[in-house]
Amino acid sequence: MRSRLLLAVVLALTACQSTGPAKVRQNTVANGTPLTGTVVSLTFDDGTDDQFSTVRPLLAEHGMHGTFYVNSGRLGTEGYVTVAQLAAIATDGNEIGGHTITHADLPTLSRAGQQREICNDRVALTAMGFSPVSFAYPYGDANPMALNSVQACGYNSARTVGGLVSPGSCQTCAYAESLHTRDPFLLSTSDSVKGSTNLEEYVTQAKRHGGGWVPLVFHHVCDACADPYSIQTKQFAAFLDWLKAQGTTVRTVGEVIGGTMRPTVPGPPSPLQVQNPTMSALAIGGANESSEIHGIPACFEIGGYSTNTFTAARTKTRQGYTEQLTVTGYDAGARSILTRQDAGSCAPGITPGHTYQISVRYQGAWSRVRVRLSLYYLTQASGWTFWTSGPSLPASGNLRQATMTTPPVPAGATNISFGIALSGVGTLQTSDYSLTDVTK
Repeated sequence: MRSRLLLAVVLALTACQSTGPAKVRQNTVANGTPLTGTVVSLTFDDGTDDQFSTVRPLLAEHGMHGTFYVNSGRLGTEGYVTVAQLAAIATDGNEIGGHTITHADLPTLSRAGQQREICNDRVALTAMGFSPVSFAYPYGDANPMALNSVQACGYNSARTVGGLVSPGSCQTCAYAESLHTRDPFLLSTSDSVKGSTNLEEYVTQAKRHGGGWVPLVFHHVCDACADPYSIQTKQFAAFLDWLKAQGTTVRTVGEVIGGTMRPTVPGPPSPLQVQNPTMSALAIGGANESSEIHGIPACFEIGGYSTNTFTAARTKTRQGYTEQLTVTGYDAGARSILTRQDAGSCAPGITPGHTYQISVRYQGAWSRVRVRLSLYYLTQASGWTFWTSGPSLPASGNLRQATMTTPPVPAGATNISFGIALSGVGTLQTSDYSLTDVTK
């Protein structure tokens, strides 16, 4: 994970562009006692499955609670907690906060795009039965417009990454966030926790310099994680033991900030048509996971599952642009070229009960491989869900059209994503995506 937030610039701009003056909050715990001294908040980003299997029982064992910032669109997908597991985490007394629907890099989006990601994520989490009042910027990345969007969506606070003294990035920063912060929408932290992080030092250095609030940012707690932002289970357990032995006050972000649950605010309406249907625009910049593979058109992504070796590239033909997917090594599952599964900046809006015709032009070479249209839909209650597939498509040396009519849109569905899935070794090119409401 990275933090690209230029704190000084953001603070200066926010002073000019804020929707209202920031207020000093009187921070209290549940019994009304003001917080003093040194307070630690254990925060966990992204809702990964080890946070349920490892973090949850360790917190319960130590009588501590954390704040879990989750992406509603990822819940129930591979590697992430399910809604039921998240409910169990909340039942223990932990706080559930928002983190956008798709882990979007907010400064790369328009104001409407930001509000779809932030507001609709909060609406979705609330529909699942949670009470999200705290937010974390994905990648720790924010700009003044994002700060205003978080406030407009009804949150009480927003956390960045960085801004406190950390060995890897800042030796001259403050040692702790103020317990009575004047800017609850730009909360500072130390760097994200790694295996080499001296967690105890983050707390003791704050104590040595007058105390304050020490929010810690965790991702993975597991013994076999390759992610650099992970720590071993025994290291995390030992830190909790140390906190308990020191008598350190541990509180959730919501407890430190205070305030009540504000009403949810839906984001702006989604477009009704496929965006960038001819793939003429290329995805650029930001933390769009798809852009890690060069050549992904704007509003498209490479989807799929299981272990496959593949490449993707946008190509120019006499007929226009296409996206080419080449699978060279295949284990199981599929790889696909899909319209982007986001919060509705790219993903078209759909109406429950209506039927739609989808159309894609494709060509490619494969042998004894299943290639089919694949459809997904988004709901506020369960995120992105696989919907259905079309019949197998034959290989073709020229661009040909594939169409299908969807079943009636399920209740609760708000957006659609579709494309072509390649279940084996082969080469596939696609372009000219379209969506038509055919309900009479």
